[in-house]
Amino acid sequence: METPSIRKRLIAFGLLGALAMGFIATQWLTPAKTTLIFATGQRGGLYHELGQAIKTEVQQAHPHLRIQLEETKGSLDNGDRLQKQTVHLALLQNDTPATAHVRSLTAVHPELLHFLCHREAGIHSIRDLADKTVALGPKGSGSEEFTREFLRFAGLKESQLTLVNLTLKEATAQLVAGEVDALLFLTGLGNDACQRALQSGHVRLTPLAPLTPVTSFPHTKAGEAKAVAQTLADGFRIHYPYVSPHTIPLLAYPEQPAQPIGTVGVKAVFVCHTDLSDEIAETLTRTLYEHRAALSQKHSAFSSLDEQSSTAHLQFPLHPGAENFFRRTDPGFFAKHVEVMGFVLTLILILWSVLVWAQRWYLQSRKNRIDTYYVAIDDVINRLHDGTDLKEINQLETELLKIRQRASEELVKEQLDADESFIIYQNMLNGCQQLLAQKKQAKQLEQG
Repeated sequence: METPSIRKRLIAFGLLGALAMGFIATQWLTPAKTTLIFATGQRGGLYHELGQAIKTEVQQAHPHLRIQLEETKGSLDNGDRLQKQTVHLALLQNDTPATAHVRSLTAVHPELLHFLCHREAGIHSIRDLADKTVALGPKGSGSEEFTREFLRFAGLKESQLTLVNLTLKEATAQLVAGEVDALLFLTGLGNDACQRALQSGHVRLTPLAPLTPVTSFPHTKAGEAKAVAQTLADGFRIHYPYVSPHTIPLLAYPEQPAQPIGTVGVKAVFVCHTDLSDEIAETLTRTLYEHRAALSQKHSAFSSLDEQSSTAHLQFPLHPGAENFFRRTDPGFFAKHVEVMGFVLTLILILWSVLVWAQRWYLQSRKNRIDTYYVAIDDVINRLHDGTDLKEINQLETELLKIRQRASEELVKEQLDADESFIIYQNMLNGCQQLLAQKKQAKQLEQG
């Protein structure tokens, strides 16, 4: 009999076993935690702000993914770190020199070349920068590289200018103070540092190319801005293949610009190392688009996320995981080839019908063949009953032998089937032979 103490021990062991099984199942079903190092940019810069927003959304949606932000000098530094495999993720300008180890996840937003000038500097276009102090991006940044190339494209030699490398925050502060005359910087539309500088009243957004007089209609000014942007991009694309035309719209910043401004820029791309697993790459890409509303509230740059255009004209090939996400709504194999498969199915049905008809014809032809032997044997039997002499009986035996030989030859050549019809033929043949033998014997007795 079970004692109360034994029963309690059994219950305790059962509970411990259930807890152990639950723990094991939880560990087995819960994805392993993965840490991803994300190269962004300098603290306070656009890339760092975007990286922080991406980190927050991804970690909230997928607790097993931990993202560690790494401050860098910018795109060129990020590309170098990806090449050395010291980071897994990065934000890069689409024109950044990089190795074959870089894969795109998605373009995030366009980076526009902003030309900000101090109002007292007397600068009305890029041509007026000679003998001026111009702030560029930090040394080694993608913005600096892009701006230097653009100045060369515009026909300005570096010896004609005083160029200083500053972060955007430092550059806008010095511009407001009049310590630099102008600022050329690649950044997203609506940048906070640019907004603060323009709000000061000492700085204005300046066109890259001098504008021609236009009418006061807004659509005419917008059309001219687009034409200027396209002209600049077409020429600059020879030096920078991934440059694209853009327009800073009317009043994109507080009270500025007073009319649309044509400019150029490149896409900022969320990239990864080629060794990143397809599953994680797809998860990251899907999270950006599923959380686009939340990301846009954190930074307006994310409002440019668009599935239709975010994979176009990318320098770095799409990662297979990201490609899986973008192709999730593509029709399957059967949907893509439904017309071809319908045509093939129709041909198969037609062929099947032809084969069935041929089989039936073949079987009928064999039946017709065996029927001729039925008729031949029946003719021999009828002639035997009509009354014959011994000579005629011998002729009928010879004829019956020939019938047997022909049937045997056709059976060997598979022109006849050894089926029920053939058995009937054999029975008729044997019966006819017996009748002939009986008739022959009777005639021989009569004559004997």
